[in-house]
Amino acid sequence: MIGSSNDSVLFDTNILVYSYDVNSPNHKVAQKLRDAVNEGKMKAAIAPQNLLELYSTITNVAKNENPASPNEAILEVKKFLASRFELIELSGRELETTLLLIKGNHVTSRRIFDVYLVATMLSNGIKTIYTANERDFEIFKGIKAVNPFK
Repeated sequence: MIGSSNDSVLFDTNILVYSYDVNSPNHKVAQKLRDAVNEGKMKAAIAPQNLLELYSTITNVAKNENPASPNEAILEVKKFLASRFELIELSGRELETTLLLIKGNHVTSRRIFDVYLVATMLSNGIKTIYTANERDFEIFKGIKAVNPFK
């Protein structure tokens, strides 16, 4: 299991999106990270949630001038499934862990998805997430958010 190593990182969805979007100012760095994983130079994971969010983001007409078609988005998701990224498994405890994590923190709206991702990380022993939005994860003890674009 990937989470058994301290070297393992989870890629947040924004890293996946930037690696896909050649027009993003973060594309080159994100693509280098993706390549490092696929070349076996880096051990990384993604969660099913990341792939669903990737599909949602790249097909979203409101967020993209030229959104991906459903078929293009499916192909991109399948590239990740066929890659060296480990798709971490859900244990069934993530929802309960999510509720524990939001207790005492002011989590509302879409932030719940970040909390669920943290719960998924923790249930797989992953302590580091690469993200462009490290502030979204700073309230969580036990994990480290790293912004590879800084």
